[in-house]
Amino acid sequence: MEKKKLINDRISSIAPSVTLGVTSRANAMKADGKKVYSFAAGEPDFDTPDHIKSAAVKALAEGKTKYTPVVGIPELRLAIVKKLAEENGLSYKPGEVVVSNGAKHSLFNVFAAICRDGDEVIIPSPYWLSYPEMVNIAGGKPVILHG
Repeated sequence: MEKKKLINDRISSIAPSVTLGVTSRANAMKADGKKVYSFAAGEPDFDTPDHIKSAAVKALAEGKTKYTPVVGIPELRLAIVKKLAEENGLSYKPGEVVVSNGAKHSLFNVFAAICRDGDEVIIPSPYWLSYPEMVNIAGGKPVILHG
């Protein structure tokens, strides 16, 4: 009897993350007592500001622990609209704003929604290393555009 694959072929063909590999190596070197300046993961080298931590604690105390709307809570979307207007001179409506976990999350969702098998997706270089893999997972073909 043939053993059934548990993971989709597209997922099992994903290349390991170079960024996570470099980050892991840097962390191991730090653990060995070496002085390392890692630019791999792109995480800030400072703690979350206290006013943000306080707002998170307040939200938890107020019971704001449930799922939010897929596009983000209305108050946050309105605050983004105001920020863009005041600081950037841009005019949007809250219905035109989507809050996500970040650009990679949004791009993955876009690729999954619009790519058909074999569609070419142009990725300008330089690019985040996971973009081609996202396109591959969605069935597209990444085409790197070198500047």
